[in-house]
Amino acid sequence: MRIIVNGEEITIDVENVRTFGDLLERVRKGKENMVVKRIVINNEEYPLTRLEELKQVEISDDMEIELLLSPLKEFLLETIEEVLRYIERVKPLLGKVADAVIAGTNEGYRSINDLAEGLNAMENVRMNTIRITGISPKELGLSVSEDHLVGILTDFVNALQSKDLVKISDLIDGELKDVFTYYEEFFRKVEDLLKREPS
Repeated sequence: MRIIVNGEEITIDVENVRTFGDLLERVRKGKENMVVKRIVINNEEYPLTRLEELKQVEISDDMEIELLLSPLKEFLLETIEEVLRYIERVKPLLGKVADAVIAGTNEGYRSINDLAEGLNAMENVRMNTIRITGISPKELGLSVSEDHLVGILTDFVNALQSKDLVKISDLIDGELKDVFTYYEEFFRKVEDLLKREPS
């Protein structure tokens, strides 16, 4: 079995290592402040979203496993940068999305789907950021309250479930802008705090 970590082939004692999860544990021993950034098994890259599932996979001697580990802070800052780029790209388009939704076009339906996935991804990153950093949104002094955010997202999910296109369109063109403002402010302030913190 070939194991490559951050571009270097390493040898580790693979006794009692049956699954990818066992191997990961061995590789990360003493590197607890590092996170997995990339997984390639037998020249096939796997998305990080499948990490938990991959941990159960049995490994064999003929495998080649390549891992890229990154310091947690660096990984978090990169993820925050991606979220902020997404917000900058999507926020100005909300009016057009609302129009496409109310027109009932295929593009409108696709846009709703993309928007729902984007909101879900941002919320996951926000929750993980809070868990990892211990930063409370309340201490950031955000202009949009967390309760207001939750209320809007709940309304949006309910409108999606009832397929109420008018309500979905109104939310996208109206209150959803507050949601994007919240996320933008949250991530900019966390990014600023992380950058000022010594590594």
